Amino acid sequence: MIWFGKPFSEVLFTPPVGVNPVGDESTRMEHALRWVAARDPHLEGPALVDALAATGWVDVPTAARLLPCFRHFDADRYFAEALRGLSFRGPTAAGEFRQRIGRVMEDLTGSAALGTVAAEECVRFGAGERQGLVLAYPQVQLTLGGEAAKAVAAAAEEMPDALVIVARNFQEGTAGQLASLLQGREVPGTLVTVNLLLGIRATTLRYQPAPERVIRLLGSGRPLRSRDVATLGERN
Repeated sequence: MIWFGKPFSEVLFTPPVGVNPVGDESTRMEHALRWVAARDPHLEGPALVDALAATGWVDVPTAARLLPCFRHFDADRYFAEALRGLSFRGPTAAGEFRQRIGRVMEDLTGSAALGTVAAEECVRFGAGERQGLVLAYPQVQLTLGGEAAKAVAAAAEEMPDALVIVARNFQEGTAGQLASLLQGREVPGTLVTVNLLLGIRATTLRYQPAPERVIRLLGSGRPLRSRDVATLGERN
């Protein structure tokens, strides 16, 4: 598999454009926290303060002073809620959705980057010798046709250890479509809903399974279920 792409440390956080600060400093601080958490929930300490100031809603001294007052703010929870919201929005949210899916994959495997396959933007991830590719679509009841089908075929040519398709949810026949597109290829195609992927992220952050275990799960070659996520919490 050819590995190339843009690391997420370079692409995820962007300040809001054309948004004027409103409300008192506490309200502006909460807006800034929500903006940053939706994109970079892992930030803490000086890096978080700098990111909050970069939104333009608070300056560095204000962010540093107020941050202890928001110690109960759950950045991971807000990130998950924001990603679920994006998953409904369709093509207009595709770029931002894929970037945030990339953040999830980085959390899961420790290494992820934005790349392209055919005419589609994708997320490439890996750990050790195992590498995979994600095609992510902010759609409800996704089916694999048109450009998505071309992207699946092109991705299969790279022979990844895991080819993951992510959407809000899938039509009943999508698993059969994926199997047909991959027929005759030794590429495991796995369908993962946004909610299930967030469940994998939450379990991984809590139990810290080896990235290779996560990639093996993502390379199951079938639609994943909640019971599959639970296996990541097991010690073996």
